Amino acid sequence: MYIRVIVFLAFISFIKCAPAVDPISAPSAYTTIKTRKVARGSIVHQVLKKPHNLLVGRCKPTDSVLHQENIILYNDGKSHVGAGIRINVEGEVYITCANIYDEVPNGEGGYPSYAGGGVGHNYIEFNVETEYGKGFHFFVQIFGYELKNKTENAV
Repeated sequence: MYIRVIVFLAFISFIKCAPAVDPISAPSAYTTIKTRKVARGSIVHQVLKKPHNLLVGRCKPTDSVLHQENIILYNDGKSHVGAGIRINVEGEVYITCANIYDEVPNGEGGYPSYAGGGVGHNYIEFNVETEYGKGFHFFVQIFGYELKNKTENAV
């Protein structure tokens, strides 16, 4: 009984004296420290200026492009823009994926969000919100395949 208590106390004192991970002297294998000017314990953050793309579904190499277009809206600089966009694909088709790419540089374009349709339908709906005074420019690609007519298979 006494030996267990002594081993436990030795273990606790070892942990307090020698921490297992020291982030300053032993960085993670996945982290590279470029500078040591950051004070210990502080948090540094930066807003990333990345495009706001929306990808719906999974594209396969066998899918064909059913529809593609540029959607551009300019803002006069005095408001936020909120838009609901619906794109219908003509004919009997099955959408497998839709890629909506933000074409405005430095992440200053609109923020698209999924609203409906897409995979398994012949349309896709998405909403767009912009920052104050900004517009948007999206390049939309819709992939899928055409459905066969039922009358052709019946003969």
